[in-house]
Amino acid sequence: MVHPTTRNNSRGRVLVVAALGRELAALERDRDPRIALLETGEGETNAERTLCSWLEDESPRAVLGIGFAGALSDSLGPGDLIVASECRTVGSSVVSTTRELLEMARRIQISAVPLTIGVTVTVDEVVCHAEAKQRLAMGLRAGEIACVDMESSAVARVCTERRIPFLIARAITDLFSEDLPLDFNQTRGTDGMVRNWKVIRAALRKPSSIKGLRELERRSAACSENLAAFVRRLAADIS
Repeated sequence: MVHPTTRNNSRGRVLVVAALGRELAALERDRDPRIALLETGEGETNAERTLCSWLEDESPRAVLGIGFAGALSDSLGPGDLIVASECRTVGSSVVSTTRELLEMARRIQISAVPLTIGVTVTVDEVVCHAEAKQRLAMGLRAGEIACVDMESSAVARVCTERRIPFLIARAITDLFSEDLPLDFNQTRGTDGMVRNWKVIRAALRKPSSIKGLRELERRSAACSENLAAFVRRLAADIS
């Protein structure tokens, strides 16, 4: 794993950015020499700070922001991939992804994995309840397919400012109509990072959440595999 304090010889390679190690797990397990990996931590602040630090002395060919997301559309199922044509924040900025990379992504087909072109909506906390997802979806244009996450707009903004080609791809872990098993915002530290020990403590206090947490873990593993398949195909086309 490429952590914030480490560097590798990534000049001319594709940089894959994700908040969490488990989002990069499938790529880490079978490393591709065309790809560099960067784990930033959750949230826009961590993503922007870590990516900017990394880019101070590295020059990737392109940046791919990946990770897990919640569905803001009924048509998205667990494991589905959504590639962003736009990255938005609530009531604020809109950043369009690099057209050439988006066109490459449109041509990619992964067996049994639906891939949709849509938009990402970046927020500053984990969206844990279906009701909150439904409120966010009310801000979409008619017919738009979207997902919600915590880092995409930061990655898009940094790359746009530095004129680095970029693309955002997200895999769906929770459906539009579902609540998450826990309020993960209550398990975050002051740095915005989810603490595993807090998750365990919260689960012990709410035993009914354990089944949902196991299902979320299963979906997360599948999402990591689907994202890895997409990244490898796109990196091959970029190279």
